[in-house]
Amino acid sequence: MTDNKSTDILNDVLETLIDSTHGYEKAAEVAERTTFKNFFSRRAASRRAMAAAVRNEIEKLGGTSDTDGTILASAHRVFMDLSAAVQDNDDAAINAVETGEEHLRKKFENALSKDDLTVSAKTLLRNYQGELRADGRLIDHLEDASA
Repeated sequence: MTDNKSTDILNDVLETLIDSTHGYEKAAEVAERTTFKNFFSRRAASRRAMAAAVRNEIEKLGGTSDTDGTILASAHRVFMDLSAAVQDNDDAAINAVETGEEHLRKKFENALSKDDLTVSAKTLLRNYQGELRADGRLIDHLEDASA
């Protein structure tokens, strides 16, 4: 039997994780400093791993996972390309991922507030919340370093 409410909530989170992965990949492309490129590439790999774990949870619950992210994220990446063209690429990359991370943290908080989410799904998302907070702090440090 499929737990549709939990799979719907997790698919919403999954879309944003996919968007985050793509955003970090794009940030790694446009960043100029090797340190920033490496950081963004590692974060993309981390988001891919999170997305895989969420997909696995969706499948354990009997659901089917979405795989392509959102239209909004595609628009955000186009904006990032334009921003990189008119400002320092490191700053454009940092600003874009900072916006994306805030959106992702809110998605996690919203999902975790849902009573319909299974205990195993809540545990999975809570396990990643600390990493998201740490990434936010690291992005703040990158922002300070690029100033």
